[in-house]
Amino acid sequence: MKLNASVLGVMLALSSPVMAAEEGEAAVNAQSNMEVVSSAPESVSPAKVSLKETKAALLSKKIEMLRKSVKESTPAKSGFSFFSSASKPIDAELLAEAQQLFGQYSTLPETDEVLHLQALLHMRMNNYPAAALDWMLLKVMYPNSTFVAVANKQLKALSDDELKKQATVIDKLNKKITTLSGETDQRAGTFLEFLGTFREESFAPAIASGCSNFLLRNENYSSEDVIESAIAHQFVMIDSDVALYRFNKLLALYPDSYLRANSYYSIASIQRDKQKNYDAAAKSFATLIDNHPDSNEAKLGYEALATMYNEDMKQYPNAIKTYDAIIAKYKDDPIVLRALMAQAKVYESRMDNPSKAIDSYLKLADIFDKGQDGLNALKEAEKLAEKSIKNWNQAIAINDRIIARVPNSDDSANALFLNANLTESKLGDKEGAKVLYQQVVKDYSAHKLSKDAQKRIEAIEKEAAKK
Repeated sequence: MKLNASVLGVMLALSSPVMAAEEGEAAVNAQSNMEVVSSAPESVSPAKVSLKETKAALLSKKIEMLRKSVKESTPAKSGFSFFSSASKPIDAELLAEAQQLFGQYSTLPETDEVLHLQALLHMRMNNYPAAALDWMLLKVMYPNSTFVAVANKQLKALSDDELKKQATVIDKLNKKITTLSGETDQRAGTFLEFLGTFREESFAPAIASGCSNFLLRNENYSSEDVIESAIAHQFVMIDSDVALYRFNKLLALYPDSYLRANSYYSIASIQRDKQKNYDAAAKSFATLIDNHPDSNEAKLGYEALATMYNEDMKQYPNAIKTYDAIIAKYKDDPIVLRALMAQAKVYESRMDNPSKAIDSYLKLADIFDKGQDGLNALKEAEKLAEKSIKNWNQAIAINDRIIARVPNSDDSANALFLNANLTESKLGDKEGAKVLYQQVVKDYSAHKLSKDAQKRIEAIEKEAAKK
């Protein structure tokens, strides 16, 4: 079991009422001062002892038992045991007891130590992300606890050692804790909602567990759907079947949730990316688009559906139809640029229809008439017109668009020279070509093509003289 000296020292110190380390002694002694006496005075009738006092007294006994058990089952610092692996039955048993105690008594301040002991058990089991979240939740729910200082120290130790790669995540979560306000469960709920936005695979099981336990303790939490969504997103990184169940659960139980579009998109993405169930994914994307047409998820869904038809299902007509729908709906949004580029490639490479590919490139150039993307589309269209369908006049017309779009540039010089060459070699118009070559020499005298243009002029004139 991998434990650094500072972590093991605190574990041993804070696992017993009699402390060996000064820091642990201060924390538990301060905690003991707040505990309620386990039995009523002899002069008070048992019937007059409040339920709250009885509950607190019982909790005190349970915590004492748990504390003692954690201490006594902690492996010796120096020594070997055949049972020192991360799967010791006693660790699992004590962890279950701690989780049950926390679920039953989380509203009582004494329960802060339960979270601390739970963190120690997770450390013993080498589940460092879970230990880190235990200590952070302790800080969230019990900001005045005497264990906060210990929690901060152990979080720093984890960031420097076992969770060094996740140190940035821990830092962000610690900063979030400082912004929390409200009652205990409100602070915890807000923190868990924030946790749910993280996509850190190593923390996913601990986050999902923390969120699930929170919902069990707070059946009437006002943002249950947000917590449910957080659980589902964490399970995307753990188990796709469970993630699908959780997203479908959100859709079934929360008809007014603002996260429904996100759930549909997530379901479709899991079906496509994780399960390779493309038919089911296509139906889910279609449901998303139909039910939430104006959502950002619908936009993402359109693009994912078109890509899936193209790359995964090889259903090119369906891909073209979906790209057309994107182009019609989103006008000049960047998604349209990507759709037109992809559509042109489908026509060109998948459907062997270069004429339609040219149409897509020219439409792209019309919509995005400024910037490099539109210019690149014109160049692609010209190549297809010249080399694939051998439509020389169309190629020349496209080059004229390039010249008008970026005059006095390297691209316009190339386009003008190419037009002269096409006019000469493909259309057989020597005089027309001569005029274009002369324009190259005049307008682009410093360009490398100027010399080539001059040679062609001289060749045309020499050929004409022979006649």
